[in-house]
Amino acid sequence: MLPSQAPLASWETFAPSWDKGMGDEGNDYFRFLELPILEKLVDRSQGSHALDLATGNGLVARWLAEKSDSVIATDGAVAMIEFAKARTDTTQHAGKISFHHLNVTSDSSWNAFMAMDPSYTDNGFDVITMNMALMDIEDLYPLARSLKLLLKPTGCFVATMLHPLFFTSGAARQISIREDPNTGQRIVDRSIVMSKYSSAASARQLVLEGETGSP
Repeated sequence: MLPSQAPLASWETFAPSWDKGMGDEGNDYFRFLELPILEKLVDRSQGSHALDLATGNGLVARWLAEKSDSVIATDGAVAMIEFAKARTDTTQHAGKISFHHLNVTSDSSWNAFMAMDPSYTDNGFDVITMNMALMDIEDLYPLARSLKLLLKPTGCFVATMLHPLFFTSGAARQISIREDPNTGQRIVDRSIVMSKYSSAASARQLVLEGETGSP
């Protein structure tokens, strides 16, 4: 298996658990950390046409469709697309969203996507989003090349991801309990302790509670 295919194979496996964990509204990370940033940076005005990369179970695609005229949701994992379709078919915005398989690490996959409809490159997209996936891409060149072809000159590309401290390999989560000297109330402090940062080695990561770690 090629290195660029390894993350996709993992997401094919974890798709059912991911869909269950995200649900219709997303988890706490999405609702409280990612969505507010998307709200600030993405223009969802009427008449806009959007492309959502690495759509997962369609969270951002459905959010875009609340105001945008049309949304194309893509993912490199076929299983993810099926879950996204199932979640979206029950919403009032289902008619605005179409789904396509697209591996953003592959030039040939990009070429096949653009060949499906000349309007993708002729007219371009007003908005292209990529939520919580950029850090999983080993080779960014196919994405960068395609963004230049697909994004309108006045359009925006927004890629969100959490600060690396949330996922740094070898980081330890620490909890300390103390008493407030003025009130006597118990206070719980939570922190992340890192001994390495930029030089941290790669490691397996837990996708969702109770699941096997993903490379």
